[in-house]
Amino acid sequence: MFSRIAAFLCITLLATGCYLPVDFETDINIDNSGKYAFRYKGDMIAVTLLSKISKGKVEGEKEIKKQAAIYKRDLERESGFKKVEHKKFARYEVFYEHQGNIHEQKSFDFVRSNARFLAINRRSDGLIEIIGDRPPKKYVEALIERGVDARGVVRVWTNNKVMSHNAHEVREGSPALYQSNVRSMREPTPSIIMQLQ
Repeated sequence: MFSRIAAFLCITLLATGCYLPVDFETDINIDNSGKYAFRYKGDMIAVTLLSKISKGKVEGEKEIKKQAAIYKRDLERESGFKKVEHKKFARYEVFYEHQGNIHEQKSFDFVRSNARFLAINRRSDGLIEIIGDRPPKKYVEALIERGVDARGVVRVWTNNKVMSHNAHEVREGSPALYQSNVRSMREPTPSIIMQLQ
C-alpha cells in the first residue's frame, strides 16, 4: 500500500517540486504597510526520497535515516525553517517562519518558487493576492482514490480592504480573520485579493 501511494505521489509532484506540505496550520498576517508574517506548522513529505523508497533504491531503517538527513539539511538551508525533524519514511515535522514586505519583495512562495503551496503576490494593478496551489486534477483524483489527500487550515489576518475571497469563515475585527479549511485537494485552493489601505 505504501509503495503504491508513494509512486503516485512522485508522479504527481515531480513537476511541481521536492516537498509536499500535509496536515498543517498556516497563519499569514499582512498589515496596511505591506509588511507580512508567514508561519507554517505541520508535516512535509520529501517527494524525491519518497520516490527512492518506493522504488527500493533506499531500504532499511538505517539507510532511510541516512538519506532523510540529506533532505533535512536541504530544508534547513533556508533560515525560515526553525524546526525540521524526521518522523518516518520521507515525512518530516516542520515549523517555518518568514517576514517580509510585499513592496520590497514582489512575491513570496512557500515552500519554494518551483514547489509553490502558498504564495503572496503584488500584482501589476497594486492589489495583493494570497493564493494556493495544487497538483493537476488528474493526479489529484489518482491520489485521493488511493487515500492520499491534503488537510489543514490557512488563516489570513489583515486590516486591509478585502476585494474578494473564498474563505470558509470570516471574523470581523482589527485585524479581521479569513480562515480557509483545506479538507480535500478536490476543493478550490485558498484565494484572497486585497487592497492595502
